[in-house]
Amino acid sequence: MLKRVYQSYKKLPISIGKIGLTLVITSLFFIAKEYTDYLVNQYNFPFSWFYVGIKIVLNYLIWFLMLPLAYVVVSRLQVKTNTVLQLVFLVISILLLAVVHNIISVKLYDLIFFFSTGYMKDFFGQNSMIGLVVGSFSSLIEVLVIMAIFFAIDYQRRYLKNQKELIAAQLSSLQMQLHPHFLFNTLHSISSMIDIDSNMAQKMLTKIGDLMRTMLENDLEQMITVKQELDFIEGYLGLEQIRYSDKMIVNYNVSKHILQEKIPNMLLQPLVENVIKFGVASAIDKCIVDIKIKEQTREGKSKFLAFEVLNTTENREVSDRAKGTGVGLRNIKKRLEGYYGSQYFFSSSYETDNRYVTKICLPIKD
Repeated sequence: MLKRVYQSYKKLPISIGKIGLTLVITSLFFIAKEYTDYLVNQYNFPFSWFYVGIKIVLNYLIWFLMLPLAYVVVSRLQVKTNTVLQLVFLVISILLLAVVHNIISVKLYDLIFFFSTGYMKDFFGQNSMIGLVVGSFSSLIEVLVIMAIFFAIDYQRRYLKNQKELIAAQLSSLQMQLHPHFLFNTLHSISSMIDIDSNMAQKMLTKIGDLMRTMLENDLEQMITVKQELDFIEGYLGLEQIRYSDKMIVNYNVSKHILQEKIPNMLLQPLVENVIKFGVASAIDKCIVDIKIKEQTREGKSKFLAFEVLNTTENREVSDRAKGTGVGLRNIKKRLEGYYGSQYFFSSSYETDNRYVTKICLPIKD
């Protein structure tokens, strides 16, 4: 029984602790209001902190006990398929909640007053009935306020849930856009290699099979570890090194303690692809590709991951810069906005004619 009661409170949109704190603050506020009214009106009888306090605390304590019932009514009102008869029944339920609350709180107060003074009000007396009717209107206002709060919190929760689902769907769509983009560029590289060196093309096909397996394994994950992303990048660069074996040198500078940090899936692949496109492909001599990932601290407080992907080419064809659709970089920006809002940094450009650099900074969340 107690477990079921506890579960009914757990279903409320506000935690029990917050409800209790709110009721305490509200009770203190109305006790202070009663005392202020007493001072302003200068009544000729002493102010009773005990009876005023008991009356107000009982009022909100009874509401605390009736909150699960009020939330059941709120939940039923939110059902779009309610018939007219059901709506009438719910309106009657709200009125009953107000009347029952007022009767219980008033009669409990009368009982405490009786044990203290020996005087008990007549339950069916004229003054008592008038008091119950007037008090029921006050209880009705209170239950409507409580229900409005429940409505607002439920609406906000549903709105946030829908927003998260929408963003997740958008991010999944952006992530899926990378797959055909990546495959198109990779298969184009293999097709250009077939006529030149069929053995090399065969090795590249084997490599792309391994990459596809990795992509399928991580496909359902929006966020993966830095290590998982690096493993994929190493496989991708291994594929490209078959094509550019005579002029591409790859260096990794990655802090080991950040390997388990989470980052968006396929974040680095478009960056590395751009470096190859704008650096290695147009290089006449050796081209060095550097991939750097480290943790940095901003203003001694917030931590973030700093990514830097760059190429250094001593001799390249400046007039023959590779052209592309820019899908990869636009995709990255949209995804980063979805994940981090405005709390990220992204840049990708030539620092010099022989040096193309891409930088990303992402906040580390505990």
